Amino acid sequence: MPLRVVFAGVLVSIIFGFSFLFTKNALDYLSPLTFLSYRFCIAFVFFLILLIFGVIKLEKKPYWKLSILILFQPVLYFVFETYGVQKINSSEAGMIIALIPIVVNVLAVFMLKEKGDPFHYVAVGLGFLGIVLIVRFNLSGGILIGRTFMFLAVLSGALYSIYSRKFSKQFSPVEITFFMMLAGAVFFTLISVLKGEFEIKLNVQTVSSGIYLGVLSSSVAFFLLNYMINRASPIVTTLFSNLTTVISVIAGVAFRNEHVGLQQICGMILIILSLLITAIKKQSKW
Repeated sequence: MPLRVVFAGVLVSIIFGFSFLFTKNALDYLSPLTFLSYRFCIAFVFFLILLIFGVIKLEKKPYWKLSILILFQPVLYFVFETYGVQKINSSEAGMIIALIPIVVNVLAVFMLKEKGDPFHYVAVGLGFLGIVLIVRFNLSGGILIGRTFMFLAVLSGALYSIYSRKFSKQFSPVEITFFMMLAGAVFFTLISVLKGEFEIKLNVQTVSSGIYLGVLSSSVAFFLLNYMINRASPIVTTLFSNLTTVISVIAGVAFRNEHVGLQQICGMILIILSLLITAIKKQSKW
């Protein structure tokens, strides 16, 4: 795996890891759908500015083909995740979302004909065990509909990774990300308006969160994610999603004075170990 892909994966994990802090601040003032509208509108405007000033370019291509990719991410994934988190506790939600790399591994074998070597599957197992330790395997208190939404979010996220890999042969990471942000802005704003939830609230929390999540977490992070998938198999790149959990725990300790026990520390060590195995292992087959 190229070093640039590893660097992009770590940077994506850092951005997504800190996004929970900004999201929590904004949701004190806005409904989930309205904030998603803010997030993707800012992201789209950011990309539009880059396009106008010639920083990025869009070639004449059949972009309508990206509709199935956009359906899974950002539309379905964020809808299922948002409503799933509302129904179950955050620990269970984090546990379920951590299944994405495993689902990608299964789907990649059938849809992309891509397989990992034994080292890779050891890394997947270590990363998943690390997630279990961090969230303390707390699966109590959830209800069936919330769990169903989260499993649908996992499936949507996994299918996004698979289709992004397929479309990376025809479309650049910039092109894919641009139309993802456009679709997210239109869809979530329209749904928020139709539900009567949309409102303009400008304060430090909503503005700072909107800028962070719109520019960094949506535009930059999704560009890097699409770049990673363009350069490496999704069965490898999705392992970095586990690192997001580690970053979010560290952010919680640093900025919200949250307690981290020995069990969670062991979980973070396992996740980091799984990523190290993936990053530095030799490419020779067994």
